[in-house]
Amino acid sequence: MADWSEPLDNYCERTDATFLSEPLNAVTNLAFIIAFVAGWYYYQNYQEKSGRKHWEFVLLLGLICTIGIGSFLFHTFATRWALLTDSGPITIFQFVYMGVFCWHMIMPRWWIVPVSWAAFVVVTILLAIPFPADYANGSSGYFSSMFFIALLGGYAYYREGERAYFILAAAPLFAISIFFRSIDENICDSFSLGTHFVWHTLNGGMLYCLFVGLMKSSIEKESS
Repeated sequence: MADWSEPLDNYCERTDATFLSEPLNAVTNLAFIIAFVAGWYYYQNYQEKSGRKHWEFVLLLGLICTIGIGSFLFHTFATRWALLTDSGPITIFQFVYMGVFCWHMIMPRWWIVPVSWAAFVVVTILLAIPFPADYANGSSGYFSSMFFIALLGGYAYYREGERAYFILAAAPLFAISIFFRSIDENICDSFSLGTHFVWHTLNGGMLYCLFVGLMKSSIEKESS
């Protein structure tokens, strides 16, 4: 049986099991909170102008905030239970975003959401065959996310043109962030802080781009 309080040491910056052993990895989770605040401000402006509420976008914003909080908990407590607070909101965000995107950008039908989820699961499983869980310092689990961000960005740009620039920009941001996440433990000897903090910083920007890009490409267009 798993010990949920077992300490984990997954990153260069962590040198012991104390609360503040990863100060840079912890504080850079502010990038997600900044993305949440900026996204909320953007959504509020839209709502004031259009008079419409879209709770699915409020849910996405809530998940962005939760990602920041959960990641902060993991990089401070660094235990198995804290890992769940980190990975759980990320996983939920991916499925919710897929569903919201497909509903607004492909077709508003009930079945499009589970179909998009099934596609995501299948691609994740297929990519796990050549890229096991420990590949690229554990970053291989995000390869399917990178694939779908690029796919959704390309589709959105094909359909909406410049309205989709933000979604399109999310793909290279995420690719660069995965690179820095992957090399973290490989450079410990030369750079003791590691590079995981770059993953946090870039992903805050990436999530903001995904959120604003989807608003611009869907509900903003509908209300203009």
